[in-house]
Amino acid sequence: MKTALVTGANKGIGREVRSSWRKGILRVVGARNRKAGGKAADEIGKHGGKAAFLELDVSDDSSVTAAAREFSRLADHLDVLVKQCRDHC
Repeated sequence: MKTALVTGANKGIGREVRSSWRKGILRVVGARNRKAGGKAADEIGKHGGKAAFLELDVSDDSSVTAAAREFSRLADHLDVLVKQCRDHC
């Protein structure tokens, strides 16, 4: 199974990207907001996809480190990374 991580996946472009992929991809929904991110992952599951939520703030190094550890428990590889950017990119 291919694995994709989409940051900021609970809103905006990240939401559109993570919802447009076909089945057969584990979509890891990265978001700062635990409630909204969990809801986004649940929506994927309701539509037949496979998804997991990962609490992640890409502007915080400690959050990125913790998310990397958690990601390694969810999947053994990463095929696609979609990182949302604002002015800090």
